[in-house]
Amino acid sequence: MVELLLDSAIRFWVFMPIVVITFFVGMLRHYISIITAGDKPVDKQQLADSQALIRTRILRENGKYIPKEGFVMRKHFFVNEENGYLTKQQGRQQPMRNPITDPTMMTEMLKNNISNMVPMIVIGGVINWAFSGFLCTKVPFPLTYRFKPMLQRGVELATLDASWLVK
Repeated sequence: MVELLLDSAIRFWVFMPIVVITFFVGMLRHYISIITAGDKPVDKQQLADSQALIRTRILRENGKYIPKEGFVMRKHFFVNEENGYLTKQQGRQQPMRNPITDPTMMTEMLKNNISNMVPMIVIGGVINWAFSGFLCTKVPFPLTYRFKPMLQRGVELATLDASWLVK
């Protein structure tokens, strides 16, 4: 078979517009997701628990800089077996929300999936419409002719090797 040479302008006129389109659609999708994201209610108990864990980490890391009595008192506040803050925390059960039964979580999942799927469909359609018929690149390994309809849609050349990718 005759070896084909690609025009170097393909990089500029095909690949760069694809990169630019993908970048701008990604930015648009990001800002749309920020706009559509609702304010999630903050669970006060969960916030207090996370702040307590941060305080215990800070106490563990910086306990050597405070007097011994102060360290022991703070440690007693957090880990006392009868009424320590962290031991009381372990007695509480965190309710696990099932995303299938919770309509708000289902709505959020649906929004995320649609916001990811629709831009990809739009990008694919625009790229197929704008750049159809370009011979882009050659796959670095040999392919059978069964891959030809998948990789070379729209270009019906019987003499073209199946390793060439047509956009």
